[in-house]
Amino acid sequence: MENKAVFIGHKQPILPKLQHCIKKAKKMYFIVSFIRDSGMKLLIKTIREASIQGKEIKIITSNYMNITEPNALYRLFEIFEKDKNVKIFNNPNISFHPKTYIFEYEDEDGEVLVGSSNISYSALMSGVEWNYAFKKKSNPNEYQEFLDEFNELYNESSFELSIEWLRNYEKTYRKNREVVDITPPKLDLEPIKFQIPALYELSKTREEGHTKAMVTVATGLGKTYLAAFDSLNYKRILFVAHNIEILEQAKISFLTVHHDKKADFFIGENKTKGSDIIFASIQTLGKERYLNDEYFSKDYFDYIVIDEFHHADAPTYRRLIEYFEPKFLLGLTATPDRADNGDIYELCDYNIAYECDFKTGINNAWLVPFEYYGIYDDIDYSDIPWRSGKYNLEALENKLIIEERSREILKKYKTYHQGKTIGFCASVRHAKHMVEYFNKNGINATCILGETSKEERKKTTEIFKKGKLDLIFVVDVFNEGVDIPNIETVMFLRPTTSYTIFIQQLGRGLRTSENKKKLRVLDFVGNYKGSEWKPLFLTGKYNPKNPKQKPISSFDLDLPEGCHANFDLKLIDYLEEEKSKKEPLKDKLKYEFFRVEEFLGKVPKMDDIMTHGKYPIDIYIKTFKSWLNFIIDIGRATPEEENLWNNKIGMETLMFLEKTSMTKSYKIPTLLSLFGTKGLKAEVSSIEIGEEFSKFYSNELHGKDLNNKKHKNWELWKNKEFEKLALDNPVKFLTKSANHLFDYDKDKKVFSLNKKVFNSLKDNLEFLKKAKEILEYRNITYFRRKYGED
Repeated sequence: MENKAVFIGHKQPILPKLQHCIKKAKKMYFIVSFIRDSGMKLLIKTIREASIQGKEIKIITSNYMNITEPNALYRLFEIFEKDKNVKIFNNPNISFHPKTYIFEYEDEDGEVLVGSSNISYSALMSGVEWNYAFKKKSNPNEYQEFLDEFNELYNESSFELSIEWLRNYEKTYRKNREVVDITPPKLDLEPIKFQIPALYELSKTREEGHTKAMVTVATGLGKTYLAAFDSLNYKRILFVAHNIEILEQAKISFLTVHHDKKADFFIGENKTKGSDIIFASIQTLGKERYLNDEYFSKDYFDYIVIDEFHHADAPTYRRLIEYFEPKFLLGLTATPDRADNGDIYELCDYNIAYECDFKTGINNAWLVPFEYYGIYDDIDYSDIPWRSGKYNLEALENKLIIEERSREILKKYKTYHQGKTIGFCASVRHAKHMVEYFNKNGINATCILGETSKEERKKTTEIFKKGKLDLIFVVDVFNEGVDIPNIETVMFLRPTTSYTIFIQQLGRGLRTSENKKKLRVLDFVGNYKGSEWKPLFLTGKYNPKNPKQKPISSFDLDLPEGCHANFDLKLIDYLEEEKSKKEPLKDKLKYEFFRVEEFLGKVPKMDDIMTHGKYPIDIYIKTFKSWLNFIIDIGRATPEEENLWNNKIGMETLMFLEKTSMTKSYKIPTLLSLFGTKGLKAEVSSIEIGEEFSKFYSNELHGKDLNNKKHKNWELWKNKEFEKLALDNPVKFLTKSANHLFDYDKDKKVFSLNKKVFNSLKDNLEFLKKAKEILEYRNITYFRRKYGED
């Protein structure tokens, strides 16, 4: 191989030659039009070893026609993040098709491999490829010409591969399905799909000092294996879930990765403590009697995984999360923004390490595309009672369980279905009715319900997998934790008003499996609340927190790669008519407030709407000028609140607190020093403000706002440094505000409320309560936006 010059593809693969040259060279320069992950996996170990040895490696590739895969670039970026020696060709006016590898050796010799092989499995191993190698000493001019051209393209026509560019490339990438590449045989289990960028991001977040993180990944991508790979370097691991099936599947996944570790369950009567990995049900371990040193010390586990993290605001989860102090905690979920959940972002310190929605999954070919059929449902939902964001179940059942509708569903099933099918129903009664109707008409169907025993559920699932059962009707059971990759059709037979539920159910069928090319979706859409959003749901661009978002047309949808949507003509007419209707923003906000009110059984406060509402408090304030004005407008104000509204000074002060700009969080501890726990103060000294700053920023999350060059070693600051920070920034700007609410006496070093303001409000307990509520809201939303979802 050393002296060989010609490499004819499948007869003499180029890979061994490349690996030999990389090991021999002191410098190397690769220029290829594209890099596939299948090829990078073959070379990455050799490249990494060369980099560790300090060898110079420079690479140019391109993103032309989306052939270069993001995962291949993530593998390279992890190695060359500091050196920044990977570049992307950036001249759209010139075609880019080189496949050349240049090596410089210790003995003043060198070598060039040039031909047809990009970096892919087929190009390096099995495809029909022609490549030629020549030595520098025998062809010095040609060698130098190749090297000079490389350097010119590297320096003048390419940009550095950055993490910002790579993240965006992954999100906007659409796999070029016309490019065929042979998938190499799997020898050892290794990270695949989204797990590669996610593992990189988790590694980076720990380097930045984070001890908690959330990963949001679309249903069907395999997030459990991500946790298994990410926890490899930790000794004691805890995996927590609410469902026995999830725990059993997780145990299998983890032991496939953690070969040498012992694993057991902590469930019901089976409470094992001594294993390396413990799979615990939240119903058991979340109890107070198990969260103590008798069972587990606070630091017993090095790594904790909370699966289906969107449930984590429940008291049992909070109790567990607040008790344990692991080296790292990972929350996994497909649906973080559920209106019935609390602020789960707070539980992971607003640190979202990685996100991959179903659109990104499909575009990267990590999930299969879907073929959607929107079928018009003749049922009139308008007279069914609607409370707390749901239809009255009994009235809904009576509408759904009718012969005419069941006949239409059967007809569409026979016309469009392919392979194994799941049908999502509204209730147990509805599911049983559908089973009876389909069986009566020759379709082998059954149902899995919450009441179905674990043994029966397992038996049914196995029969279904083997193809001896055509269809399973379910009621929310398959929304979480059930893995049947070869589902080829899903039917939505219930009014799906929630984007979260729609995506969960869609995700049940998006998993890839052998010979599965597409998922078929049969969605029976009627005039139920929220149905006009279905076209936007399908694009993956729906934002449940944006009240200004509008429904889109069912024509020319920007769907994920390879997906198609077909709507009945009657449904198109209905959707277009609904789209044209405009619901005033004020009505949307009022409706959402009343929904949360019924859900909680009390008049919601600001923090209740922040936790359980769809829309940010900012929208209420902008739309109604202030939160208190909104409460009065909808008739939910107490007599004390109404009196406060009539106090002009009080209202102006509250409105200032709601709207004052904050590029940093400095104003919060400054204002808290006046509106503190000891009542409204007329004035505070700069020393007191410094103490408030020191206390405020000792919080791990708040301290992130000081982590920059300007505040170097702030953790070691004394009170004087905090005083200076307060005086130079918030005190200065608050006293200069046009409202003239605050004063500062430079001689006495005293920050105070304007005397007129203080005298008007000093005995007003309702004002103080409202002021503290607003500051809490400003605090939460500031850190959530800066270090959380946004």
